[in-house]
This record gives sequence, C-alpha cells and structure tokens, in this order.
Amino acid sequence: MDDRQGRLRIVVLGCGNIFAGDDGVGIEVLRALEQDELISRLVADSRDPGSTESAAGGSEHTTGRVISVSLLEAGAPGLGMLDHMIDFDKAVIIDAVAGIGEPGRIVRWHEDEIPRKNAPPVSVHDISIRDALEFGRRSVPELLPSEVVIIGVVVAQMEAWHMGLTPEVVEAVPKAAQAVKSEIERWISEAGRV
Repeated sequence: MDDRQGRLRIVVLGCGNIFAGDDGVGIEVLRALEQDELISRLVADSRDPGSTESAAGGSEHTTGRVISVSLLEAGAPGLGMLDHMIDFDKAVIIDAVAGIGEPGRIVRWHEDEIPRKNAPPVSVHDISIRDALEFGRRSVPELLPSEVVIIGVVVAQMEAWHMGLTPEVVEAVPKAAQAVKSEIERWISEAGRV
C-alpha cells in the first residue's frame, strides 16, 4: 500500500457516455455504488474533512488507517482519465467492453492484463485505457495509484443519441457494483496487514 500519512485513498472512475446506450454503464455503476452503505459512508467522509469520524477526512477503520473513496464520472477513457487518478493510492475503472462474451458479463482485469484486442488503436483524439495507463506509468509513475483494476461490463449496443441500458446490462449493474466493492474491501483488508 502507498501509505501517505496513514491514509488509503481510493478513486473509482466511471467511464462512458449516458447518451450512447450501454456505453453509459460505468456511470450507472457509480450511481449504484452511491447507494451502498459502506461506499456512501467512505465517500461522504472524504468530502467532509471536518467529520467527527476523522479529522483528516475518510473513515478510520480497524486498520488504524484513514480510508476514503472518491466516485468520479470520467467520461470517455483516455489521457484525461489520468488526471483523475493523481495522488490516489488505488483506482478502479468501470467501463463498457464489447466483443468478449454475452452482454451483461462482468470482466476484471489488472491494468497489465487488458487484452490488446480490446484496446482500440491510438488516434489523435482518443487512446485506449491500456495505452493511457502505460503512458502514465512511463511519464509520471510516482503520481499514479500503485494498483489499477478495470471492471468491464460486456455491452449489447452503443448507439449514439440513445439513452438507457439494454436489459442484460441493467441486470449487470449491481453485479459490477459488487465487483468494485469487493476490490475496495480487499484493499481495506490488505491495509490492515501492512
């Protein structure tokens, strides 16, 4: 764990566009996480540095460390996503993925496990999550989280100017939220063993 004065700062980035059908799944998973008791408490505490639970912001756990979680809408993944991760210890990126199974399937990758076939080629305007993370690791590794996990939801359609998720992807939202929560709980548990 990157222990910055006894804190564990976690960021959860929801990627996607709610005006492009299933591509908005990352944002919907963030909304589901806001309803989770543990996550909402960690988020609320990190927003209120004067909280009675901790003068430093975040919740003090049995680990003796202050834990805080930030939920951020990151829009389209790419280099701009790196700005949202600066000075966090751990990060989860939630995004729509296509072509790797049935719609609604949840996939989990560590940043170095993202298949190249799901990383679209670099263009002037946009680069893949994998390429953005590789660029960040080469350019400013000391500013990025020590661990980045990607939770992907296989989508059925990503049609421009269409709001709403397909039924299979709607059903996957709570499962994806639980996958994110499991990562956060794992990091909290690991912090207790440091």
